[in-house]
Amino acid sequence: MAILRVFEYGEPVLRQPAEPVHKVSSKIQKLVSDMFDTMVAQEGVGLAAPQVGVSKQVLVLDCSPDNPPDKPHRDGPMVMMNPVLIKKSGAYLSREGCLSFPGVYIDVKRYETITVRYMDMKGRTQVLTVSADRLLCRAIQHELDHLNGILFIDHAMDRFGTDQLLQQAGLPVIDPNKLLSEPEIEALLAEISLNAPTQAVPDTVIH
Repeated sequence: MAILRVFEYGEPVLRQPAEPVHKVSSKIQKLVSDMFDTMVAQEGVGLAAPQVGVSKQVLVLDCSPDNPPDKPHRDGPMVMMNPVLIKKSGAYLSREGCLSFPGVYIDVKRYETITVRYMDMKGRTQVLTVSADRLLCRAIQHELDHLNGILFIDHAMDRFGTDQLLQQAGLPVIDPNKLLSEPEIEALLAEISLNAPTQAVPDTVIH
């Protein structure tokens, strides 16, 4: 068991696109084990390798607390390597936090339903579709972003409000060049708001 240091916003590794995993080696297996230990110790539900200073396309998740025992499809421990979103639809606001941003929670734009292709711990290709009624949907999008050097603040709904929260936490403000242009998801959110106020989901430390 090893608990690794979680790198905070401002450290270069969090902005570097991670390298793909070509083989599930003993080194990767140890990394995965240490990442789970670190995630549990930090009380998170997901963690990506760049957050512990390793530029590899590896993420771990455990969203099982989000699903009561009497419900099917419990989202227990999962490992994804080289994940790619191959389909996405719908939109909603997600209230998220991140272990690399201690104490910072903001509203971000997320897709409501996603399909992701990834490699599992046995080197097999898997395809998973998940919807926003499960924490897993948000967690996958959040963690997959990390593997591409994208951070949840890049999806922020309120840039200047987010800057204030970052300053209060002693972290750098948003780099305006990193803010994502997301016309498709913004159009979907605008359409939703015509029918009913858009509510963000409760605070959750995704990472």
